[in-house]
Amino acid sequence: MLGVLVAGAAIAGCSDRTSERDVAAAVRVEATGCRSRPSVGAGSFVSDRLVLTVAHVVAGSDGVQVELADGTTATARVVAIDRSKDLALLDVDLEQAPAHVDIGHTRPGERGEFVVWRDGSPVEQSFEVATFVDINASDIDHSGSGLRKGFQIEAQVANGDSGSLLVRNGTAVGVIFARSTGDDDRAWATDIREARPLFDVAANGQAVDVGRCVG
Repeated sequence: MLGVLVAGAAIAGCSDRTSERDVAAAVRVEATGCRSRPSVGAGSFVSDRLVLTVAHVVAGSDGVQVELADGTTATARVVAIDRSKDLALLDVDLEQAPAHVDIGHTRPGERGEFVVWRDGSPVEQSFEVATFVDINASDIDHSGSGLRKGFQIEAQVANGDSGSLLVRNGTAVGVIFARSTGDDDRAWATDIREARPLFDVAANGQAVDVGRCVG
């Protein structure tokens, strides 16, 4: 059973240069406007300005902020969103561009890390790709279902980790969007290649309609 992550946070320790870059690229995403408390998730820079995250964190929002691992905060605009595949791209304007991760791919049995926030600090968690799956899940509006490529992972995922990018050898391979409600060590991620069409939409840098809030 899938449990969609709608709020929460992430933390940090890193041992090598690749790991340091992955942490530096990661952000905590906070969106306001839908409920009394902000909707919180995660994401990572995939270019000098663009952050990839999940749509259900920013859907319906009237303001989005990101926080980097070094404590820097910045306002973001949603410049592409796919509510059926639960993916969104944010444009973040910073004086100095942070590190970013490249887009790659993975196979079952491979391992890597993802960055989350715990007690206000970024931390790396490990994951292993268990199996590839065709995900036939309800869209974030629960108005229909859509097919996407993804995989089941073995990882400890908590509320607020949604949007964390799975990184292996310095390349991002997936986006966490849900965890199991019956198994604390199981979660699901969308194949990051499903986000490629969003980059064309984001190319003009214009904010897009984020639609209504997630119920």
